[in-house]
Amino acid sequence: MATNAGVGLSTESEAVAAARAAARDALEKSGSGRADWGLVFITTAHRPHFAEMLAAIQKTLGTDLIAGCSAAGVLTGSEEIEARPGVVVLSVRSDRLRGNTLYASIGDGEPRAAAGDIARQLMGHPAGLLVLLPDPLAVPPDHLLHELGRAAPGFEAIGAAASGDPALRGTFQFYGRNVASRSLAGLHLSGDLRRTIGVTQGCQPLGAQARITGGDGNVILEIDGRPALEVLRSRLPPPLADSLERLGGHLFVGLPPDPNLDTIAPGEYLVRHLVGVDATRGALIVAATVRANQPLQFVLRDAQAARDDLKAMLKRVAPAIVSGTCRFGFYFNCAGRGTSLYGMPGIDTAYISAALGDLPIAGFFGNAEIAPLRGQNRLFTYTGVLALIGDGEEAPTASGV
Repeated sequence: MATNAGVGLSTESEAVAAARAAARDALEKSGSGRADWGLVFITTAHRPHFAEMLAAIQKTLGTDLIAGCSAAGVLTGSEEIEARPGVVVLSVRSDRLRGNTLYASIGDGEPRAAAGDIARQLMGHPAGLLVLLPDPLAVPPDHLLHELGRAAPGFEAIGAAASGDPALRGTFQFYGRNVASRSLAGLHLSGDLRRTIGVTQGCQPLGAQARITGGDGNVILEIDGRPALEVLRSRLPPPLADSLERLGGHLFVGLPPDPNLDTIAPGEYLVRHLVGVDATRGALIVAATVRANQPLQFVLRDAQAARDDLKAMLKRVAPAIVSGTCRFGFYFNCAGRGTSLYGMPGIDTAYISAALGDLPIAGFFGNAEIAPLRGQNRLFTYTGVLALIGDGEEAPTASGV
């Protein structure tokens, strides 16, 4: 049998009918009579009916092993659905790849307890690959990744933080037909597993790499021996240098994946928000903890740079497609990409489908993305994470950045 997979998408407005249609489409495309496990992403337009939809998907696929989450938008390898009803279902049946669902409550910001719960569920299983779908409102996802790394070392992870309608606080995680919030849902893939992982950045560096020469917590005081705000303004055109608020949502800092690194390799930076400025001290406030002598880049969110980087990443993962062993994939795209970045929908999936053909791919627009980099699972923002899954001899991970 090897591995048979299919992806179904429905944009029907009637929730249960949409769930059945997407699941039936996924099953038919897989060529199997039933699934061993499935992955589900549903937009918040269907929010009142999540449990009914999951029950319908379970029944249609013929398996209780369902994981997934709510989403601001969903996607396949060739289509993106934003700001309207959408449900995507991945159906997999395989005698080579095993998929086990995972779930842990995070509660009131308790990442260590949740990580311990997941570690117990993984006990005795081979390393394989984790697909993680955490609630970012329960705990910062990077804190959860840190605790998972301590509780379950050696497990490589991909995924994204669940998302939803910003006007309706809360995201939701799916486990079987159960719907929860403030939790972590996911999958553990193991067996005769082959994967190739690529990360594409949505920002481009603004000027040369610099170094933090004075910092305190999340406040950058000096860069290259000068006031941090002065350095930032020196890199901007005059009209923007004195009105930084005009760059809100476009200007960020890029930090190394490991704070002990002396330099940032091309593309290997973690984008973090520039929260504000302290004009009195000439300081910058960022959404990360910084230290003296840490390298730094200022980066701009840029549509053309995102296109170029996506094309480069797809070239890097192309050998996995040529090998003929890929069976399905995931694409976890930042909610800050899509129409809000390009001004039109479907750009990323247009490039992906051109490069990968009709490979079954399921994904969604998330609040942050998860992928391995330099031997550790990292939290990315404004990126796209592509994972190509196959059965066969284990292949090394391609970082894609």
